[in-house]
Amino acid sequence: MASHFVRWIGNPPFSSENMRVPQEVINSAQRFADKRRGRFLAARELLAQLMLRVYGIRELPALTTSSSGRPCFADTNLPDFSISYAGNTIGVLLAEEGGRAGLDMEIVRAHSRQTQDMLTQDLSSGEKAWINAQQDFMEAVTQIWTLRQSILKLTGETNSGIDSLRLHPAAGRLRSTVFPDIQAVCDAEPTLVWSCALSPGTERLHLWEIDGAQHWQALRDVEMSKPNIGPRTLRLTSLVTPHEMGHPS
Repeated sequence: MASHFVRWIGNPPFSSENMRVPQEVINSAQRFADKRRGRFLAARELLAQLMLRVYGIRELPALTTSSSGRPCFADTNLPDFSISYAGNTIGVLLAEEGGRAGLDMEIVRAHSRQTQDMLTQDLSSGEKAWINAQQDFMEAVTQIWTLRQSILKLTGETNSGIDSLRLHPAAGRLRSTVFPDIQAVCDAEPTLVWSCALSPGTERLHLWEIDGAQHWQALRDVEMSKPNIGPRTLRLTSLVTPHEMGHPS
C-alpha cells in the first residue's frame, strides 16, 4: 500500500475558474481574512487534485470535522488525509485506504533560540540526548517537534497529548499510549522540515510537488521498510505491542 504527500510553494497555482472544490466550500471561506482564505482554499484544491490523480474523483468530496477538530471526508469509506502549512508552503498527506495520516511541516530556523529551548522542555531524556548529539541544534529540535506534531495529528490529540508520546530517535522507535502501532518518517531539507505519520501497513510514500504551471513533479518515493532512506531522514516505528503498552516514563 502507498500514501501520497504533495505540496506547492508560493501563490496557489489554480484559478477559481479551474478549481475542483464545490461552490459551498468556496462560499464558506468568504468569512476568513484574505490570507487565511487563500490558504484554506488552496489546501482543499490541492486535496481535490490529489484525489483526482489517485482515485479519478473529479470534484472534492464532501468534508466534515472530526471530534479532534481536523477536517476529514464525510464518507468514512474515503481515505484519511492531513493538511499542514509552513511559511508559503502548503502540504497534503493522503493515507492509503483504511489507514491514517498525520502531516506537519516547519521552516528551519523560523523560531528564536529561546523558543527552541521552550519546545524542548517537555521532551524525554532520550529525545534531548539525540538533539544534543546532532551538529545542527535548531534543525534537530525542528525535526523532533515536527515528528511529534505529525504523530499527534494522526492520533487526534494535538498538543494536549504530549505526555502520551515518547520518541526514541537514536533507536528509530516511538511509543504512543493512544495508537500503539504507528510509523513516521521525517526529512530535513535546506529550509523545510516535514514529517508524515502513517499506519504501519504503508509500504511506500510518494512525494510530489506542484509548480505554478500546474505541473506535477515526482520528487521521490520513500520505501518505508528500508532502514536507511536518506542522510537527514528519520524513520520511527512503534516500540511495543498493544498489550505491552503502558504510560511512558
